[in-house]
Amino acid sequence: MHIATGCIGHETNTFSSIPTSLDDFKIQRSYHIGDEIISAFRQTSTITGGFIESSEKLGIQIVPLLWTFATPSGKIEQAAYDTLKGEFLDLLRNAGELDGVLLDLHGAMATEEIEDAEGDLIRSVREIVGSLPIVVTLDLHANITAEMAEYSDTIIGFDTYPHVDCYDRGVEAGQVIFDIVQGNVRPTMAFRQLPLLTSPPAQCTMKPLMSGVVEQLHALEAEPGVVTATLAMGFPFADIRDAGVTVLVTTNDDQQLAEQHADRFAKYIWDMREAFNLNLVSVEEAIEIANGTDGQPIVLAEGSDNPGGGGPCDGTIILRKFIEADVQDAVIAIIADPESVALAIEAGVGNTAALNVGGKTIPLHGDPVPLTGYVKTISDGNFVHKGPMARGVKSSLGRTAVVQVGGVEIILTERRFQPLDAEVLRSVGIEPRDRKLIALKSAVHFRADYAPIAHEILEADTPGVHSADLFSYDYQKVRRPIYPLDTDAEFQQA
Repeated sequence: MHIATGCIGHETNTFSSIPTSLDDFKIQRSYHIGDEIISAFRQTSTITGGFIESSEKLGIQIVPLLWTFATPSGKIEQAAYDTLKGEFLDLLRNAGELDGVLLDLHGAMATEEIEDAEGDLIRSVREIVGSLPIVVTLDLHANITAEMAEYSDTIIGFDTYPHVDCYDRGVEAGQVIFDIVQGNVRPTMAFRQLPLLTSPPAQCTMKPLMSGVVEQLHALEAEPGVVTATLAMGFPFADIRDAGVTVLVTTNDDQQLAEQHADRFAKYIWDMREAFNLNLVSVEEAIEIANGTDGQPIVLAEGSDNPGGGGPCDGTIILRKFIEADVQDAVIAIIADPESVALAIEAGVGNTAALNVGGKTIPLHGDPVPLTGYVKTISDGNFVHKGPMARGVKSSLGRTAVVQVGGVEIILTERRFQPLDAEVLRSVGIEPRDRKLIALKSAVHFRADYAPIAHEILEADTPGVHSADLFSYDYQKVRRPIYPLDTDAEFQQA
């Protein structure tokens, strides 16, 4: 059995002014061709890592094509997508005799001209492989469209946020496509799109609300005749028609059963829509809470500047307030600022450097902060993930410097990177349990590694292109009415 696999991945924040170019995809450690994919992902906690192990146990011969994923940012330049799509499809056409295709995608990728890039890619794959089974894995933040569902035989989404089940979903996808090819499963899939947007902190499955939802999802999957079920919470920072929550249920040769389950689960989610509202804290409140408790560390999540969702990762609002308040034993992780990194390296460890830190990309995230800091550490920025997410994956922050101002340590990097793994701090000599207040440019993923060691986790109310306040965005293209942007009266009129 020969199954082709690959990925063109991106989580596109249409509110970000940072364009996504071909170079953003073709950087080291995020662009792999052929057998490089197997080498990069074997024994990793990833979709492809799980598929590799599943395939070895089932006797599937993997035919690796192209795997690339760019750090979330603004719309993909059309020429870049066209190039990558052309490379992917050429490899597929020349892959030899196949029995199916497994696509490891994200589900919220948009280009300058195409709102639903995954739908476009899946349709193009279908045109080449004909009736062969196509199984697609998608992120929990996928904005799943009717076209994605139409051209896929089965879609399997992540169940968790933080995404600690990627490996398991890769294993599941391998088993499902094996069963389809063997004739043990004839997939019949139902798709429901809800008029509902939710912000990332509310989607966290480590919180009681969503953990209960996942329990219900797993109960659905245990029902007779159900192959798999997916709840995609969507990516609200993509102003496209199809942004938002979707439900998918795949049964074995029983379309009516799939439709019934999808209807029931979609109603269950819609009925609890008000529960997804959030309570955020100001930076000043976070500082006061940290000063008033003996426990540590207090983690302050700055989801509004999360590079994992398109944030510029150089926002300075928290940095400025920490310095002004003379906060002690504090860490800012991270600020992507190649210019400041270069100046810190030029000054050298043990010396001071005059810097203009951050604020160089999107004014909404704050102005540059002029400071003179003590250069504590210089690093190549390379580390291996040891936390629950992406364990075993090698990552790079680019050249990295730790600069201290008063009681605040600032981790400066050349690359935008979501500090979801505590190894980001440990790789530059900072043990997070020894610090009082840690500001992380992450919305939820950090919880997988930090929840066991954090005394308390707070969610910051700061402006940005990844803000939890959905009312702060000027939506133009998303279908209306949609909750919470519209009132009950507007739904009744629709």
